[in-house]
Amino acid sequence: MDIKQLVIRELQESEERKVNLTPRGGVMRADSPVAADMVEALSAALSRRATLIHGSFDPEKKEETPFVPAFESYVEQEPQANSFLALADVTLSDLVEKMNNRQSLSSNAGYVIFSHYQEDRYEFLMIALVRNRPTISLDNELHPTQIDEVDLDKLHQAAKINLTNYRKGKDSYLSFIGSKEKGDVSQYFAETFGCTSATPSKKATGDLIKAAKEFCNENGMKEQQEQIVEDVVSYMNRQRSEKQSAQLPDVEQIFDQYIPPEQAETLTGTFGKFANSDRYQVSHEFQPHRHTLNAVTKVKAKADNWQLDFAKRAVGPANSGQEIEFDEASQTLTIRRIPSKVVEQLRAILAGEED
Repeated sequence: MDIKQLVIRELQESEERKVNLTPRGGVMRADSPVAADMVEALSAALSRRATLIHGSFDPEKKEETPFVPAFESYVEQEPQANSFLALADVTLSDLVEKMNNRQSLSSNAGYVIFSHYQEDRYEFLMIALVRNRPTISLDNELHPTQIDEVDLDKLHQAAKINLTNYRKGKDSYLSFIGSKEKGDVSQYFAETFGCTSATPSKKATGDLIKAAKEFCNENGMKEQQEQIVEDVVSYMNRQRSEKQSAQLPDVEQIFDQYIPPEQAETLTGTFGKFANSDRYQVSHEFQPHRHTLNAVTKVKAKADNWQLDFAKRAVGPANSGQEIEFDEASQTLTIRRIPSKVVEQLRAILAGEED
């Protein structure tokens, strides 16, 4: 990991529950090994979260979000420490104002860490809010003493921008921790950085199906893949019909039912993280996309005098015993187990033609 820029600032909360930006901190040494370890730990902690929402900046709120134009100005220039500090301070000023204009349900004190870094083939800009935790240390005389250390493992809030994807104009380049708690600092954090869960439902639905297939391929579950994907798609169809969003924990439970006993210890409860990672960027919660689901589950065919609409799982080759059989040699479809109502309709049509 190559740290390009690093700024750390402190937020304090007064007795009146007002948030203040202290004069402490500022630009830090980016070439420090400890700095690299810290940013790497924060990035890993963010990746472990299974409640990440993926999206982009909300274009409709650009004018009311100071961070976005400041960010655009920063990335258009050669990265400099002073311009990165200016970006951080403009952003924190807006964050503090939002926090103080509303009643937060939780403490807002902590440290805000801005980092611009390169990891593998990608550049990122990450903003993380962390807090202290009391811990025990031994002094020079080996007396136990309590000290405060920064808790890097438990992010209070964070957002990460994939600068490489942003510059390429991709639809999704922003990840942040979502929250439904009204008054939670997550709301202010997301608003300050212009976060929106605007990743199209079509993309989220397609990426979940892709992740489901790849998870099976990579974990020796190819034999169960077809049934798992069918169950996942059925779940999304059901959620859509009930006007409910799809949730990764629900999908994870579907996978856990199919994991072989010998792999239960290592694979149980892992699909959510797999699908929510940078690789697939499936949000913790999203609206299933009807046309994408239909493309996976249904076949639609149309000619001048007829049209068909049937589930893919219903069709098979000749003599397969499926409800619909396709004989490639004669280029014909045979439909079996026709509902009695349809049989009566066909009889009536034929009877009318004979009259």
